[in-house]
Amino acid sequence: MALKISWLNHAIADAGLITVYWFPEGAGETGDGVPGGLVSSRFSRTRVVAAGTPQEVTAWNVAALTYLRELTEAVVELEQVEERVRRWRRRLVGRRWAEATYRKAKAAFLERVEPAAAAYRPVREAVERRIADQEAQRAEAGRRAFREQERRRAEARARFEEWEWRQAAADRPLPGGSTPRELAARGETPESWPAELRETVGDVDAWWQRVRASVRNERAREEAVRKVTGVITATAAALEAAGRPGIITVKDKPYEVRHGWWVHFTWSGLPDATWLRTPPDMPTGHLYAGRWRDGSYHPDRILLVRRPSGAYALAVVTSESIANGLATRYTWWEREIEQFAQALVPDGLVHYTAHTFEPAVRLRLTDHADPAVFVPYADAVARRATAAFRAVAAGQS
Repeated sequence: MALKISWLNHAIADAGLITVYWFPEGAGETGDGVPGGLVSSRFSRTRVVAAGTPQEVTAWNVAALTYLRELTEAVVELEQVEERVRRWRRRLVGRRWAEATYRKAKAAFLERVEPAAAAYRPVREAVERRIADQEAQRAEAGRRAFREQERRRAEARARFEEWEWRQAAADRPLPGGSTPRELAARGETPESWPAELRETVGDVDAWWQRVRASVRNERAREEAVRKVTGVITATAAALEAAGRPGIITVKDKPYEVRHGWWVHFTWSGLPDATWLRTPPDMPTGHLYAGRWRDGSYHPDRILLVRRPSGAYALAVVTSESIANGLATRYTWWEREIEQFAQALVPDGLVHYTAHTFEPAVRLRLTDHADPAVFVPYADAVARRATAAFRAVAAGQS
């Protein structure tokens, strides 16, 4: 590491005379500071990456110190003249004298400094060549690392695409016209599998077991959605038949009001959801840093609303930032009954890239979840949700 030292007087710096490289680690007794006289605000000090042998650093510092000593004295003399004539430059009477005096002092400065600058120039050029060479080496190393990273990512991407192709085998039609997933849903198992499928999936027995497990998970989810949808619909019908007892007018942060009943949920104590994770056999080397999300929706409360049309729906208050984050806008977010029921038990698993929050991978969660965990989880979610809506109807009877 080195300090690139430049004098801040543009009149002299433009002449290309004052650029010095100082290596604090090779300064010996002077420590980590800069040579005496260079602590002034007249100089800019920028850290640059440069390295040399101990002998080179010592020689470079000796040359820099020799040049800086001559330079510092010359700078002090020039600035004394500049300070003396500064106020006269603003006066019409003394302007010519001031400018002539400064030109004379500047010429004397250049005449004194140019030999020292010429003596230091080979050292400066050597250091700058070293900086350029090392920067080129770092850039090339960075390019090589990037190319290697992209090569590995491409290989990982190819492995993931092969894995995706094996996963999709469950939905590709067989010679009979049905897909393996459709056969599993009907409880049928073919006597033999096509050679192409065997080559694709490898262990056919293990693969077929996972397909049937996926069907079990999907049925459990469909049953949970059906139960929740049915109870919500029945609750709405009962409230409507009873004359909508206990209906309230809700004026929250949004401008619009809603008319309905608050439904409160308790989700604590649900079965362990360890299936909400990356499939264990899925290649992930192509993914950037990010996080997996299953999209499950378990609100603490939701408003069962009656629309002006007479239809029922579910609503919550949502917000978004506007005016570059200076303000917040609130609105009611309404969901149809079946949409709400489907959101309670997730069916998808999505990987979002951290720096862009873009979806990189979408998976069908029921294909990878363990039925021993997923099935009781879906049933427990359905029981909690239906109990909450039945409580609303019971409380208004």
